[in-house]
Amino acid sequence: MNGDSYEVRLFRPGDEERVLAFHNRAFAPARSMAHFEWRFLRNPAGPPQLALALDAERCVGIYASLPVRCIVRGERVLACVHTDCGVDPDLRRGLAGTRVIMAVERLHKVACVQGRALLEWGFPEPALQRVVIRHCGVGVLRDVHMLVHAADRLPAPPDDVDVALVAAVPSDVDALWWRVAPSLAATTVRDASYLDWRYARHPDHAHVMLTARSGGVLRGFAVLRDSGPDPSATAIMELIVPPDDGGAERALLARAGAEARARGREYVTAWVPLQLPAAYRWQRDYGFFVTSTPFQECYRSWSRDLHRRWLGANWYRSIGDIDFF
Repeated sequence: MNGDSYEVRLFRPGDEERVLAFHNRAFAPARSMAHFEWRFLRNPAGPPQLALALDAERCVGIYASLPVRCIVRGERVLACVHTDCGVDPDLRRGLAGTRVIMAVERLHKVACVQGRALLEWGFPEPALQRVVIRHCGVGVLRDVHMLVHAADRLPAPPDDVDVALVAAVPSDVDALWWRVAPSLAATTVRDASYLDWRYARHPDHAHVMLTARSGGVLRGFAVLRDSGPDPSATAIMELIVPPDDGGAERALLARAGAEARARGREYVTAWVPLQLPAAYRWQRDYGFFVTSTPFQECYRSWSRDLHRRWLGANWYRSIGDIDFF
């Protein structure tokens, strides 16, 4: 398949160096080969999904996504988050760049999405967003707003919950996740294999993992990280707690505040989409406030039932669902 003078095809073993070189020309910050391998080759949900535009020497365009296992209305489905999509900086001024991105998007859609993924999402930069909305059937789902709280003013933890730092994802987190999952109409499957890949094995960022237990029973699990959406805040990447266990939730939030203070951070921040009941509850019960971000979540649905209004009201997200954090 060809677009202009470029070969357009799927990623093959041996393309790694050209793809990494493209990323480091087109985006910031620079990435390592270890990061490329972690992101695309170690994903437990499936193999790499990269459509490339190549000339004789280099990669000049990419449309890439990561397969993600999700639950939608109680059914396990495959979705994908778009990542690292763009064209070489030399092609961005003019129609050549648009033609390249449309060519790689068409191949990606046919080879990696249609008949496989039920949903797609991403957070494109404005220039790419304009192209994919106009030409590719992508829509804007919502603005991304964060919930923020002063790290030293979170409510005190209950006495009957023990919160501990852990070095690895605990083996019983699967049982916890599948207790939480029925309360969420649509979300990423946050089981042990996903959490281990997404956080414990991340090549660039150290994540703080917390368990909340009573009598040895796992009641909640959280993942924290600095250098997320706000450099002054510690980001709550994940908070996995059954909806009826306010004690475990409160204990993990209190510990998140303590960990933020220990790292010299003034705030903690989390993404809970504002239409979801949990976002109202966090504001009412804990005093979180809402702050805007420059990001918009875009989506494409391959089911008429999964339209913008339903997804906006039901699709649970965390900061971990944003590919560049």
